[in-house]
Amino acid sequence: MNSPFLYHQATDGQIWDDFLHGSKAAYSFMYEKYAPVLYNYGYKIAQNRQVVEDCIQDLFLTILESRERLGRTDSIKFYLMRSLRRDIVRKLTSGQRFNGDLDTLDFTIEFYYEPTWLDAQISEEQSTLLLRELNSLPARQKEALFLKYFDNLSYEQIAGVMGIEQTSAYKIIYKAIASLQKRMPIHIVLLFLALIR
Repeated sequence: MNSPFLYHQATDGQIWDDFLHGSKAAYSFMYEKYAPVLYNYGYKIAQNRQVVEDCIQDLFLTILESRERLGRTDSIKFYLMRSLRRDIVRKLTSGQRFNGDLDTLDFTIEFYYEPTWLDAQISEEQSTLLLRELNSLPARQKEALFLKYFDNLSYEQIAGVMGIEQTSAYKIIYKAIASLQKRMPIHIVLLFLALIR
């Protein structure tokens, strides 16, 4: 394929393989498709525009320069998010004693949706309450919920991105939902989870 537009129907495996074989169109398509997703995720970790933009640029430059040594992937988003998270944590904690535990950093969830998307189902007051309760969770729980319900990653992928065991990913998300259920009416939590799937 020689045009980024042709990749809209291609699988991640096809796009990645073409990129590994030197396709500029595949590389451009990946950047256009995933840079905004990576920025959205990265900013929630770093909360610093410059750090996130630098890490995204560095990531795409690194994969371009080292593509001959890269392996295959069937999920480009997972591959890039895992790499970006590692790079951001490294950049934020360089020169400090840090064990890679995101709980020492913050992770902020915000709602970006059309006004009728969630407002048609729950009131503005309930939406504000939900957002406040989500952001009162520990950073690790917020990140796992975000990856699961906003970015639609599998538990296996969440574990890979966060650098934890898959069973830990299940536990973290279960604890987060259980915590929300204790602090909010159950119908709001269930409706929210159903809407963002």
